[in-house]
Amino acid sequence: MNFKHFLTTVSALLAIPVASHAYFTQGDAGQEVFSFINTFDSPRNAALEKSAGAGVSTDPTITQLNPAAIIMPENKNHIASVHWQTGDMAENQGSIYYTGHIDKYIFQVSYNWLSYGSIDGYDEYGEATGKAYEPFSQLATATFAFPMKHFRFGATLKFASDKLTDESGDRTALGAAFDWGISWQSQSNRYGLALMARDFGCLLRDYVDDGDDEYYPMSQTFAIATYFRPKLLPRLTVFADSDFPRYQEAFLSLGGEYALGQHFFIRAGFQRTWLDLIRDAKELMASEDRPDETNNAHMLSAGLGYAMDLFSLDYGFSYLAEGMGHEHRLGVRVNF
Repeated sequence: MNFKHFLTTVSALLAIPVASHAYFTQGDAGQEVFSFINTFDSPRNAALEKSAGAGVSTDPTITQLNPAAIIMPENKNHIASVHWQTGDMAENQGSIYYTGHIDKYIFQVSYNWLSYGSIDGYDEYGEATGKAYEPFSQLATATFAFPMKHFRFGATLKFASDKLTDESGDRTALGAAFDWGISWQSQSNRYGLALMARDFGCLLRDYVDDGDDEYYPMSQTFAIATYFRPKLLPRLTVFADSDFPRYQEAFLSLGGEYALGQHFFIRAGFQRTWLDLIRDAKELMASEDRPDETNNAHMLSAGLGYAMDLFSLDYGFSYLAEGMGHEHRLGVRVNF
């Protein structure tokens, strides 16, 4: 496949979800539940703003983006990793991963937790109730991947729980979801693409014990991703990803990773909705035909990585959209 055919394929894949108006209902934000599942980003994924789903990686948390993208380090049979984050949106959040293989088949399990700290309660009139709540969310995953020479396939099962309060009649909500991914790598390994689906699932038990469960859906997101390594800068990898959530506006993520020698990496990423990108472009061209809506939401991230044969360390910093603060992430993994 030459580069012209590659671009044609990417364009065709992008057109499929965009044209599916019967399925996608952007602008209906709030219909999905368990959005916290999408916040368990590793330092590398966050630094690249979730754009790296098309490129294979020995970082086991790449399965957060694409379960088909995971590969084992050379001559290693196991990967153990943990990452933790803190910031304005979470007091204590982290993940623990174990990855192994049987022949060519790769398997992985993970546990993820999110503690929001102590939150003061208020009634419907905005008055303090004097009560404090400690919401707690959890996510467990099981991933299976089957790598081939140029194509890779993977799938992930997710089980999540979310506790908001301990009020009478309230309970921990439960849900399940399914991810899948298909990746293609060029023979030169200079470019590739991937098609993914994430969080196709719903509540199994809702938040109120009233004898009637509401099976609200999760985000149900399709995504198209690609990467490219230019000949003039072979140490640079450029990533692009376009996500199409069922209940939110589609958005574009861009990222870049540059290798300093064999062990150090510099990363940066950017994310913005397509609606805002179109509006920005038309304002730049001083066009009077502008979208009458805007999200004004953008994400900026950066990070560093250090990878050895046995040990890897990653750091990521994210500036959140809409002035929502910032986050720091630190990750460690061991190959053995």
